[in-house]
Formats: sequence, C-alpha cells, structure tokens
Amino acid sequence: GDTHYADTTDPSIQFQHHYNYRRQAFFATVLRNVPTYSMWDDHDYGPNNSDGTEKGKEGSLAGWKQFWANPGAGTADTPGAFYQFTRGEVDFFVVDSRYHRSPDSAPDDDKKRMLGDAQFKWLMNGLKNSKAKFKVIASGSTLDHSKNDGWKIYTYSRHRLFDGIKKHNISGVMYMSGDIHKSLVWEHTESQERMGYPLVEVISSGITNGALSFATVDFDTSKDDPTVCVRIVHHDGTVRDEKTWKLSQLGGK
Repeated sequence: GDTHYADTTDPSIQFQHHYNYRRQAFFATVLRNVPTYSMWDDHDYGPNNSDGTEKGKEGSLAGWKQFWANPGAGTADTPGAFYQFTRGEVDFFVVDSRYHRSPDSAPDDDKKRMLGDAQFKWLMNGLKNSKAKFKVIASGSTLDHSKNDGWKIYTYSRHRLFDGIKKHNISGVMYMSGDIHKSLVWEHTESQERMGYPLVEVISSGITNGALSFATVDFDTSKDDPTVCVRIVHHDGTVRDEKTWKLSQLGGK
C-alpha cells in the first residue's frame, strides 16, 4: 500500500503519480524482473485515512486496474482491488481495506467494518477452502501498530476474523501489512486467545520512507513440519531481526 502519494481520487492526478512511480529507474528494474503483486492503502486510493465513503473511488479503482496487472480485482458482484493467488503451497489473500471500509471515526461497534461483509465472506470462504500449508492475508492496514487507522480500532471486524479462523479450524494463517514506514515481525497476542494460535504479522514498510527497510519471507513446505522464516533487512544489508515458525506452531498438524 501507499505505492504513491497522490492523496486524491482525481483520475488525472492519479495517472501522473502511477506513471512517475514507474519512471524511477530502480523500481522499473524490479518490475521488469520480479513477479510483482500490489494492494493500495489510503494515499494511492484517495486522501489520507480515506474509506468507503470517498467520492470518486470508482475512478481510483479503474486507474489501479490499468497500472497493476494483478490476478484479479474484486468479484462480479463486489467491486474492489482484492484478489487471491498461489505460490507453491502458499495461498495469498490480498484484501482491500479501503473500498468498503467504514470511517475510522465511526463508533467502534458491530456496525463498523474494515472489509465490508461481501469481501469478508469471500476471504473466509477462501481460507476455509484452501488446501495450502500456509494462508497469508495481505493488506495495507496493520493489525495493531496504527492506533488511528488500522484493525486496532475495528474491534468487531478483528474479532470476527479471529473467531472465524478458530470456528473453521483453519491452520497456518499469517498476516502481512505495511503503512507505518518501518518493518517488523511480531505475534498478535489477542489472536492467541481467540484463535488458539498466534497470528504472525509481517510489516514491510520502509523502502521509500522512514528507516529504509523491508521484510523477506521464506516458506519451506518440503519438511515434515513446514516452516516460515521472516527476516527484517535494513538499507545497509544487515538483518535486524529473524524469526522462524513451524506450521505446528500455527495450528497445523
């Protein structure tokens, strides 16, 4: 998320920012050589902390689909930038936390939504039906580290996700996000209580802002107990943090 900072839904301004982003020599090299998947956050969807009430969001979505060759964008019945793809024995569910989102300022009750009901149903059906060892939910919004613009202030939506994973006995779920201009990996403590295992969150957000860092995630599904290793790498090439989990630690057998 925040691939650029147009901070508007105006199509002409959005177009120019998308175009300028691709004129950056180093990033253009990445796009030419590395399979790339994307999801927006607020600044490349609309203004700062924008949500589903934003006027002109249809134009933002149309431009997004023009510039990013993702495997999909929404469903026939539900517009949005969300989609799913698979790499080996890992399924990725890339969710859109802007197009159907309730305002951050809305009362934190059972009417406040992060994904909207239709997208949430799509996500849960995907997780339930997945045969992959690991299932990764990727979003522009953090679970806990953004106190004003993330899942932390969407209690009903957050609990519904955790409780749905436990109800359907879905193992190997992880979460990836960005937004906060730094990179880290941690275990969401509340999820341990509600899911039966910790939801590991990988935050990779520092290539263009902040501490200039990124995360790498390596899955090894060839082992009897598959593993996932997360490294936090800084601009000087040093690995500042490295953690490994076995599938059995994430509800797997």
